[in-house]
Amino acid sequence: MERVQAMEKKEIWGGRSKRWLLAGCWVLVVLVFAVQWYAYDAGHGVAAPFIDYIGWSCYLWGVLTPFVLWFARRHPIDFVTWPSTVPLHVAVSLAIAIVQLSAEAAFEWMRAGGAWRAKALVWHYLTQHIETTLLAYWVLVGATQFYRMYRDARERRLHAAQLQASLADARLDVLRAQLQPHFLFNTLQAATTLVHEDPDAAEDTLLCLSELLRAALEEMNSQEVSLDREIGFLDLFTRIQQRRFGDRLQFNVQIDPALAACAVPSLILQPLVENAIRHGIGKHKERDIVSIRAFPDGGQLCLEVCNSTGVLDDSPERLMARGMGLANTRSRVKLLYGNDQSLQLLSLVPKGVRVLLWIPLRRLAIEQTPAAEEWVS
Repeated sequence: MERVQAMEKKEIWGGRSKRWLLAGCWVLVVLVFAVQWYAYDAGHGVAAPFIDYIGWSCYLWGVLTPFVLWFARRHPIDFVTWPSTVPLHVAVSLAIAIVQLSAEAAFEWMRAGGAWRAKALVWHYLTQHIETTLLAYWVLVGATQFYRMYRDARERRLHAAQLQASLADARLDVLRAQLQPHFLFNTLQAATTLVHEDPDAAEDTLLCLSELLRAALEEMNSQEVSLDREIGFLDLFTRIQQRRFGDRLQFNVQIDPALAACAVPSLILQPLVENAIRHGIGKHKERDIVSIRAFPDGGQLCLEVCNSTGVLDDSPERLMARGMGLANTRSRVKLLYGNDQSLQLLSLVPKGVRVLLWIPLRRLAIEQTPAAEEWVS
């Protein structure tokens, strides 16, 4: 989306560039005709003040330039139409040259008081100055053609950027939609195991689930939320998991309150924490501590999730491609931030697994959610 906005800004500047380009071409044409006209009269000893030639040239090309530009836009020269449009422009340029030079000759004849014969003066202008007139016409046509090609290329780039942004948004929505049923299934499974053993815990689990789903629906149209709000989502999730595992599972959340307004992908921590639980206490009977930290690292925000009992049974690359949680997370941050992100999976000594996620450090407007320090345990 930022790329599309940048392209739209370039489009605005492109409109300004068009006006400056056309104005520059028009001034060039006016000066060329004024100078050559003045030089001709000065060579015959009948030159008027140079400002008069500038004024008359402005008048002539003030009328002719809009017509030439309109005609060039109406009949563009391209690979398909050039066999018909090039001869058409040649004919029109000759007609304009005849009209414009005849008008100049008539003005000169009246200014000189009839000292020269009208036919001879017209013929002289047509034979001596027609090249300059034709050059001016084709300069204007060329400028119009150049801008048309530039505008078409810019519109194609903007359209491609818009399509790419739309595709990225659609893929992000698909990735989020994949996570929600996956998480819902696991949570309902946890609640089912508690129905007979601890009805109160099952009820609390379902209440937390309903709150989490409600919050997720509220952020359905937002790809990013503040870290403060993300920790609020995570608190609901950890309450569900603590009901499931009891005293065997503890959470240690360390979030600097100064980072509360930082932008993070919505529900980005939940699959990482769920992964830490599944491959930690979910596979081992001993107690486990899942730690969640957020801290600045250079110009990036680092999100860290680790457990104390997990063991990597394969290479990190294969593990990140195997399960939905890590693979989905990596795809989401890649779509959101391109190369300005990184995801690593590391082993701890003697036991434990750490996941580190780096994303750009940006701040959103602080939302009306519980402060981050309230969730620190």
